[in-house]
Amino acid sequence: MQKIFKTAIVGGGAAGLICAIELLDGKKALSGEDVLILERGDRVGKKLIATGNGQGNLSNENLGEEFYYGDKAFIKSFVSRLNEIDLKDYFYKLGIPLTASKDGKLYPLSKQASAVLDVIRAYLEYKKCVTYTGKRVTNIQKTDDGYVIFVDKEKFFAENVVVATGGSAGKQFGTDGTSYKLMEAFGHKKTELYPSLVQLKTETEKIKGLKGLKEVARVTAFVGRKPIKSATGDVLFTEYGVSGNAIFQISACIAGLKDAYLIIEFLPDLTYSETEDVLEQRKAKKFIKDEDLLCGILNKRVGQAVLKASKSKEVVDVAYTIKNFKLKVTGSLDFNYAQVTRGGIATDKVNPNTMESELSSGLYIVGEALDVDGDCGGYNLTFVFVSGIIAARSIKGIYK
Repeated sequence: MQKIFKTAIVGGGAAGLICAIELLDGKKALSGEDVLILERGDRVGKKLIATGNGQGNLSNENLGEEFYYGDKAFIKSFVSRLNEIDLKDYFYKLGIPLTASKDGKLYPLSKQASAVLDVIRAYLEYKKCVTYTGKRVTNIQKTDDGYVIFVDKEKFFAENVVVATGGSAGKQFGTDGTSYKLMEAFGHKKTELYPSLVQLKTETEKIKGLKGLKEVARVTAFVGRKPIKSATGDVLFTEYGVSGNAIFQISACIAGLKDAYLIIEFLPDLTYSETEDVLEQRKAKKFIKDEDLLCGILNKRVGQAVLKASKSKEVVDVAYTIKNFKLKVTGSLDFNYAQVTRGGIATDKVNPNTMESELSSGLYIVGEALDVDGDCGGYNLTFVFVSGIIAARSIKGIYK
């Protein structure tokens, strides 16, 4: 007789793994033989290893609706769950103590994402969770007894199915966007998809000669005259535009928007008035030529780019350009370079309190497969983890 699992999890990424942990732990825990993980890759959790540049930025101390994009009502319900699902405490109980950086990012004490995965895998192995890798799910069908999951020529049966297949970002991790069809077959709609937390393409004439240069600056994204978001951090100039953590932080908010542009503020620690004062003092030095006005104030190549873009060599114009170096955004790199997907399965037919589909009982959708994404800094993994936990608690009957 064919075994029927209590829950089958499609996708062995962060959402699927944490969902399995919650199913096997705490109140109303299931036995390992009742939980199945199906992962298309040769190993679970590959994308988790890459988070935080390999250091494992798992969450953030500063959480709120303002850090997320998608349906506001859905996000509000999700954020309300953060009062009862404390990820720092959750990971501590799992044996992974977290520490916060100055900007609130939460990392494992070891600063090794691979170690986090090692602990998770050890836990699931200890609980005897049934895990298969190299299993690409091609179809899911509802039956009177639950669901049939098709994997090539094989079939698996489960009372509940959790779809944790990720989005379109990071094809090298198996998240190539083909899994949306699994949920669309039940009537769920997919929103427009865009790369997010990704390098931006910009006009290049103003930044010729800056390739490979990294500067700390404040960057503000605009659409028309409306400022969308600001971030201070590294800006890396490339042959196609800009990269760096400041760019990743603002790329999410302009994904898919037309006519966006960036204002880069060099010398972010100086006010506009202080910048003018510094330039006035430099200008007073008669031995300094106009073309060397910014020598020693900005990186030489940046200084040359600023002077070239400035309306004139007068202090007021140069100071303005230092604080308002404008670059038109022409696009972004593709999903192969993106950390996150903007868009996904629309949340209007997903219960935010349970992550259960409103179109098919017993079907749950979690993580990046949904049309929810967040800012850089652990916000996306927070949603991934918490949505997986919510689905598991719903399956166990804790959340309704």
